[in-house]
Amino acid sequence: MEVIKTIFYFAITIGVLVLVHEFGHFIAAKLSKMKVEVFSIGFGTRLFGKKIGETDYRISAFPLGGYVKIAGMVDESLDAGFIGSEPKPYEFRSKPFHQKFFVITAGVLMNMLLAIFLFWLIFMIEGKTFRDVTEVGYVIPNSPGYEAGFKEGDKILSINGKKVKYWDDIFRIAFIDELTSDLNFEVKRGDEKVLISIPRSKISEFALDESIGILPLYTETMVMAIEPGRPAEKVGIQPRDVILAVNNEKIYTPAQLTSIIKSNAGKEITLKIKRDGKELLQKITPDPDGRIGIQITGTYTGPIKKESYNPFEAFLNGIKEVYRISSLTVNGIKQLITGEIPLKKGIAGPVRIAKFATQSADIGFTAFLGFMAILSISLAFLNIFPFPGLDGGHLAVLIIEGIIRRELSYKVKIAIQQVGIIILIILMIFVIYNDIVHF
Repeated sequence: MEVIKTIFYFAITIGVLVLVHEFGHFIAAKLSKMKVEVFSIGFGTRLFGKKIGETDYRISAFPLGGYVKIAGMVDESLDAGFIGSEPKPYEFRSKPFHQKFFVITAGVLMNMLLAIFLFWLIFMIEGKTFRDVTEVGYVIPNSPGYEAGFKEGDKILSINGKKVKYWDDIFRIAFIDELTSDLNFEVKRGDEKVLISIPRSKISEFALDESIGILPLYTETMVMAIEPGRPAEKVGIQPRDVILAVNNEKIYTPAQLTSIIKSNAGKEITLKIKRDGKELLQKITPDPDGRIGIQITGTYTGPIKKESYNPFEAFLNGIKEVYRISSLTVNGIKQLITGEIPLKKGIAGPVRIAKFATQSADIGFTAFLGFMAILSISLAFLNIFPFPGLDGGHLAVLIIEGIIRRELSYKVKIAIQQVGIIILIILMIFVIYNDIVHF
């Protein structure tokens, strides 16, 4: 049943994202009076579909993507049947630069618009919640915050002169407003005010609590999912259980819990668990590899402040959220390229996407929408990357042709596509293998 549920949410997630992306190319081509020969969800052999007018709408065998085949364009289909004939008015190659540019970038544009729409929907449904606390509940050992001198009980008043009202303000200021600046925290400690400084070079560019190394009061570690056949399933641990302590040692972070469990491989330990407001003790013995089979996350259980929005306010907040996620995505890509984040940790393939989609759906409808929005932004940045076989590769060729004021030969274009497709297939094999290894 779990496998069926995972496949279901994966199909919805990928299906919607691919459909929206390819619809962008499709509608842009139609608006530019280009002939669209194929609209396909998936690659490879045609499984089924229907031809309406000049376009064959189809579902193809390999579901991880899709394509729109436009007459007179060298694309993933590698169709070169039009070479040697005079350009037709409805072909891609006969159109001016601005129309070609519009068609190539329309898929990425639609993914960004989808993300804005999904965030708008989230803000309309549940508004926006803020963690109504500024007090530090835990300082992660050896973190930038720990080295700078933060202590439990510190109340953060401002960062670089900007007032902190909610815990979420810390990350807005640190990772958006003051993204390139060193951080100077004004903190209330007891009856006195203390200044704590953290150089930007010490801080990870990911907007996570662990980046600075301070966690708010009321932070707990929650179970998100249970791995079949592992000790956690056998003793009855459930999703949404909160792990309060292990062998009477209080748990503050997922990393701390993981470390303690791993250090007790093969030894019986006692977990203190909170379930539905009640506390209980559960004995469990980690496997020899130091795992009990739970996927966990840090969660905040303290007071919150909720704001509701009208449609226009929700729309503006949707744009701001897309900008925030986009900034983090760019930083993540930069760290992948520079090697700060290992490739095997920084890239998720279909197996992990399916797992994350299912976990977010288990949390709730808006969490699932949020996951889709973030994935849509990631898909947009992936596609605009100037690599053969992607939208960015087509765009790079178009710009080169604009600079040299002539088309590249079709042999060169086809060779570029072939090399790109081969590399993408190899990369996909690596990603799927990496997913399976870390599943």
